[in-house]
Amino acid sequence: MKLFYSNNSPYARKIRILIDEKKASIILEKVVLADKNCIIHKYNPLSKVPTLFVNDISIFDSPVIAEYVDHKSGPLYLIPGDFDKRMLLKRWEAIADGLCDAAVAIMLEKRRISSQQNADVFEKQMRKIKLSLTWLNEEMKDKEYYLENTFSYADIAVGSALGYVKLRYPEIDFKEEYLNLHRLYELLMQRPSFQMTAPEPYL
Repeated sequence: MKLFYSNNSPYARKIRILIDEKKASIILEKVVLADKNCIIHKYNPLSKVPTLFVNDISIFDSPVIAEYVDHKSGPLYLIPGDFDKRMLLKRWEAIADGLCDAAVAIMLEKRRISSQQNADVFEKQMRKIKLSLTWLNEEMKDKEYYLENTFSYADIAVGSALGYVKLRYPEIDFKEEYLNLHRLYELLMQRPSFQMTAPEPYL
């Protein structure tokens, strides 16, 4: 099995963390999506990361890859089998991915020349970010980890999203505005899997 990823993709980061936590035997291959000859085009028609290639089949996107990796890499599952618990986890992953989507949308808008940038995009997407952070922060009230106070893929998904938001928008004061999320991320960053996949500021 091989996972194609890029360094600062929060979607790929959560899979890299899951792989490390599960000690799964998966080869990691970093790609540069901006390269027109990037090998990812061969494995994913959407040319997106993460993409998992296994048994001559490409698997995407990140929620699907997470299910595959967790199921195929043995016990100590980080995605619960119980349906109700699984749905709680999936709703957290959905908010985490939406948070990343909004953060990426602002970043892409900023890359346009200033005369073509749309202020409405910044306002709309930043509102999504702040509402999502407020919602997640409330969900973490009086908790150490999200799902039954036990480390799970829910924490991985949200932790990856928080890392990306912190990278792109350092002006957000988590300790002051979202204390529960600040505590969660500080706790997660004590894990080697989070430390080795931390976003790189210059990318």
